[in-house]
Amino acid sequence: MPVRVAGKAIRDLEFLHSKVVTTDLFDGDDPKIFEYLRRTLDASEQFLNDSDTVTFAAATLKRILILIQNAELEIPNHLQNSIILHIRRTWDYTTDRVCHDAVDIFTTLIEIHLRTCDDCLERPPADSHANCDWINEITQWLLEPTSLCRSRFRCISQLLAQCTTLRLNLGEDFFRRTYPLLSNLQFSSVIFQLIIDNIFDREELWDLHCELLLHSTDAKLIKSRLIPLLQKHQLSSSNDNKNAESDVAVRFLNQLLIQLNSKNPPSDLQSQLEIVHALVITTWPKKQVKAGAAANLVDFSSWSHCITEDTMAAAIVHVDSEVRLAAFKLVVENPRKTIPFTESDIEYIKTFLASNMTMQTASARQQLIAAFKIMCQRLGASAEAHMKTKQPIERDSDSYSPESSSFDHRGLAKWRFGNENLHPVPESYIALARWMAKLAFESLSSEANFYRRIMALMQIDVLFNKESYICDGKVLFANKLNLDSTLGSDRHKLVVECLDDSYELVATTALGLLKRLDFGNIVMDETSFLNNAFDLMASARSRSSTAAVFRMQYYLAVKPERYTACLIKFLEDARDRSNSVAEDLMNIIHLPIHPLLNMVELLLKNPSWQAADEEKLEFYKDSCINLLLPVCHRIASIVSPVVHNMSPEGCIPNENLKDMCGTSTDKLAGISQHLLVCCWRAHKHISGIFSWIIETLAPKEILSKEVIDEIGEFYWTQLTECKHKGAFESATEGFHQLCQFLWTTSIEDLQKPDDWLDEILAAIRGEKDLTNLCSTRRSAGLPYLVLSIVATEPKTNENKALVRATESLLNMEGKTAEYRIHSMNVMKTIIQSSSLHERTAFCYEKTLRVAIDACRAEWSERNAASQLFAALRTKIFGVMRSAQRTLVVDPKNRKSNYEFFSKFPTLYKFLFDQLHIEQSEFSLLPPLLVLTHLYTPASSSDLYPLGSFIKPLLEISLREKREDLRSHAIAAVVAISDSYAKEELCQWIENFEYKKAGQNQIHSFILLAEGIGSYVEYEERIITVVGSILNSLAFKTWCDFNINLLLTLANRYYLEYDVDEVTVDQVCLAKRPLSVKLLRDRDAFKSEMCRLLRNEDTRREVYRILCKQGWEVCNMFLRAHIISIAIKDLESRNTEQCVAKMIMQILDAAISQAFMSPESMQKLQNLIENRLDDPDLNWTQKSTMAYAMKLKYVHYSYPDEELLTWIRDCYKLDEPETKRAKSEKALISAVIIYLQDESESIRQRTSYHVGHLIRDTGHQAINPEICRLLVTKWCLNDGNENLEKFCTDKKIKVEERDDLFDPCSVNQYEESQLFGDISLYESSLGYSGFNAEMYDIEY
Repeated sequence: MPVRVAGKAIRDLEFLHSKVVTTDLFDGDDPKIFEYLRRTLDASEQFLNDSDTVTFAAATLKRILILIQNAELEIPNHLQNSIILHIRRTWDYTTDRVCHDAVDIFTTLIEIHLRTCDDCLERPPADSHANCDWINEITQWLLEPTSLCRSRFRCISQLLAQCTTLRLNLGEDFFRRTYPLLSNLQFSSVIFQLIIDNIFDREELWDLHCELLLHSTDAKLIKSRLIPLLQKHQLSSSNDNKNAESDVAVRFLNQLLIQLNSKNPPSDLQSQLEIVHALVITTWPKKQVKAGAAANLVDFSSWSHCITEDTMAAAIVHVDSEVRLAAFKLVVENPRKTIPFTESDIEYIKTFLASNMTMQTASARQQLIAAFKIMCQRLGASAEAHMKTKQPIERDSDSYSPESSSFDHRGLAKWRFGNENLHPVPESYIALARWMAKLAFESLSSEANFYRRIMALMQIDVLFNKESYICDGKVLFANKLNLDSTLGSDRHKLVVECLDDSYELVATTALGLLKRLDFGNIVMDETSFLNNAFDLMASARSRSSTAAVFRMQYYLAVKPERYTACLIKFLEDARDRSNSVAEDLMNIIHLPIHPLLNMVELLLKNPSWQAADEEKLEFYKDSCINLLLPVCHRIASIVSPVVHNMSPEGCIPNENLKDMCGTSTDKLAGISQHLLVCCWRAHKHISGIFSWIIETLAPKEILSKEVIDEIGEFYWTQLTECKHKGAFESATEGFHQLCQFLWTTSIEDLQKPDDWLDEILAAIRGEKDLTNLCSTRRSAGLPYLVLSIVATEPKTNENKALVRATESLLNMEGKTAEYRIHSMNVMKTIIQSSSLHERTAFCYEKTLRVAIDACRAEWSERNAASQLFAALRTKIFGVMRSAQRTLVVDPKNRKSNYEFFSKFPTLYKFLFDQLHIEQSEFSLLPPLLVLTHLYTPASSSDLYPLGSFIKPLLEISLREKREDLRSHAIAAVVAISDSYAKEELCQWIENFEYKKAGQNQIHSFILLAEGIGSYVEYEERIITVVGSILNSLAFKTWCDFNINLLLTLANRYYLEYDVDEVTVDQVCLAKRPLSVKLLRDRDAFKSEMCRLLRNEDTRREVYRILCKQGWEVCNMFLRAHIISIAIKDLESRNTEQCVAKMIMQILDAAISQAFMSPESMQKLQNLIENRLDDPDLNWTQKSTMAYAMKLKYVHYSYPDEELLTWIRDCYKLDEPETKRAKSEKALISAVIIYLQDESESIRQRTSYHVGHLIRDTGHQAINPEICRLLVTKWCLNDGNENLEKFCTDKKIKVEERDDLFDPCSVNQYEESQLFGDISLYESSLGYSGFNAEMYDIEY
């Protein structure tokens, strides 16, 4: 990489980076090379804040050392120390290249020293302390935890590589300090390299490494970093020492497995599975075992060699879906694809697939299908070896023998194929594949939920793809399997019914399967099929029209010759309906047009007929366009009055409204919404049809100029006049296609987008009167119109249209407020556009100035300016990674002063001037926000210093009356301050005369102390300042707001103060930190009648803190007192409902943690029962009642009918907090319901509560799917496997509804049919009957 010559010094040393004459550099007693070395070191120290100088100095120093190394010279000791100081200064520099150069300089320096130092050359090879004093000092300095940077660890690695005996200095203390840094991705790579080296060098530390790896390291890091590095090091060690067989890595991993499989493993089950999975999928060199010698190492070729069967059995039915998925991947994934599946593997596969068809998250489904594909490949690969040889008729009895009882028990005996004798392995695989196909098709039932259906379709797609079983071109098993022969009319019907699914993903996947799979000679009832589709198109519901589209797509895929006839029929029907709607607009509700237009649009975009391009164009030109365009334009003119109306809730034209006199308001509202939906959906499909015409037919030059102009006029009208967001957004895509065509077309006489741009810019400037220009707050479709023009501008135009548009939009001179708002709204859309991206960077600077200046205007203009400023902030500083709840900006969203102002140089003076202008709150806030996103790095350049901003910012914070401006000003001060400025600010805080200052100044003072105190080096000094204020009692005269800030800061530093010094009746906000202090300090309660706790607001804060943070924040000696006070407050009828809920929540936690006395518990239970029986009870929230009911029944041995009814009623509510507040006995009675809750956490909690009914090992949570089926059988059906009476018809049949909108609050997880294999689940769990302690529960 060429070296860039820049900076303020040593530029004359550029010649060193090219070929040099060594005699000129090294001759004489004092060679010139050492002079150049001294100059370079001086420059890097003197100009440390200039990144260009430091970068060039680092590269030059690296080059000088290489020249010295090649010349085999010795570096004087004083220069060696100076080089080390340079490395310490620059190894954590802001420029990555300087950091890398620092490590390279260190490596070269050590090489030179070791080659020229007599002490190092004479050291014994095995003595780690016999190096020279300089090396020992360097080692001690590197191993001390003085700096946390990646380059330090890289230097340690390089030192150990050259002085291998020093590896003995890396002991327990070093690694215990280092392991926690593995969570930081910046360090993990180099630290893992040190760990690997230590593992191979020091076997006595293996126990330590295993302990730290399993206790304090993420399993994903072990899987992705440690094990691959061990494998790489193992292979390199074997290659370097071919005569010696090294098995260090394998022996270490064996020791890791021993700890992992202990009775009390240090890692959770998922981490255990992840680690074993990494071992199995990693290829290890085979160790040659001598004849007669026993191999004592674990073979990592299979999971069964690494973990026990009990562990896998528990994982495959675990309550956590991630653990179950990890177990399944461990069973099926193996790089050695020829290793066959065992009988246990097949049982685990069947158990997992049968009980995990309802994976809720898309990522989990994708992971499952990826593992499913690997399983199919492994089935094919491992079966091939057994397919080549024929089996004798007499077979030995083994686990795969079809004659064995296990074979018949698994249902494999019926899979016999003709007279051929298959090996048991492929025969069992064929049985497994057919079992999986049967499971998948059964899961397509209409009673199944979305998750089960989409998973089934995805599995069918893999199972019935012959390529899934072919590995390395071997097709014997794939041909023998022949799953297509199992397809028939029944399975075809199940897939066809999925076309009507409410989820488009299910319908799309099903359509793809219908087109690809061969279901045999299926006789389609064409008339019935088409009538069904036509009936669906008579409904206004979007779901019905979508189902009709999928049905027609499948029909035309089967009969492509009917494409043109169907398209013409739909166009004629649309024309007929448009005639009816033209007579009376209200007819569009009963004869919706949008289903037909939707069908036409989809058929045009997805043609299924097979014909030559010339024939297609002839059809479109002669038969289609002549009918299509008039229908679309007429429908657009009919629906436009409704779509362009300002009312977002719809409107009814006046002439129709007169005929509805006497109609109720609610009914009118429903009619208006129905009318609007039918109109705008028709409008949307018209835009889509026009988009297809422009994209497909316009380039073929079969459209006249008039047709294109009419389409352009349609889009222009929608984007300038339409107020409906959905309508103008759908028009945007079509207009984008039109602009793209017009920019590039060679057809003459067509209007160019340039003309439209000039016209709309003139209108925005107020030069051209467009009376119908949309006047909404966000300018409706106007920004999209301009964006489409400039975004489709060809590269050959060199952004001329974009530059012209931004210059016109950012020029606010002479514009009225309305047009300024339009200009800023359009600029915001241009800035936010990802398609323009870097093309708009040239205007960020000017746009930011315009946005800040506009904040001085009235509200409407200021609102548009704030939107524009927010878009610029995101574009310049990046998207926020997490919610910003304080004024401290995430480091990833900040830029250095040089990086920001070098891109936008004029903003430096502009922002500085803004701080001195007397202005409103709104115009000062944006500059402060920009400054909070900047920082001064340790190696900052002298260019654009931020120190000059600190004084005006402090002046703003001390003079402003508005709290938010003071807060932002202090946040900006803390953000831009470097170490020197922070030192001065800390001194200013220490000398601040808070006794004479006003309240606003004190507020800024406390905020600044809090900001500076967040840095470790100033924390002790800030603690001293806060302590002195508390001791002086000066805060007693402060306002409540400032007292709150001070006491909060004191609590953070655990400072002692007397709560009696605060007059509780005169403060409000300060009661929160006082409550924290009361809970923390046992001496705060001097008597039961503590003055502070007599205040109701203080007690409320105490309850709030306990609710949010738990009883852990309360001193253990005060818990009984708090419980007593809480019960008294709950007893009071004046206690508000929200406070009562908090009290019951903390009392419930106290009961669960078993530190409430029996007397208090009995008193609480009596109180709850009395309150619930009170007819004047004012508790109306369901969550409040949930906690009350839980406290009432906490000690009941059996739930009564009232509780059972209430539990079932709560299931219908969409309120998770209500569902979580259940007692164990009550949950059992409602287990059938709550094991189908949409929230996975609710299902897991329910499984935990009823797990002991399935297993005799106490509370054991298992897969909720399995739990639901087995509890239903044994608890609710007395062990009878006939569960038909538990299959309910609660689901509303969608086909029977004709509502315009689907219900928005529906449990999409609930299923009215029981799915699964009871005998399979019981076998997996080792189930031998029901628990004798089960409760006899009625369903």
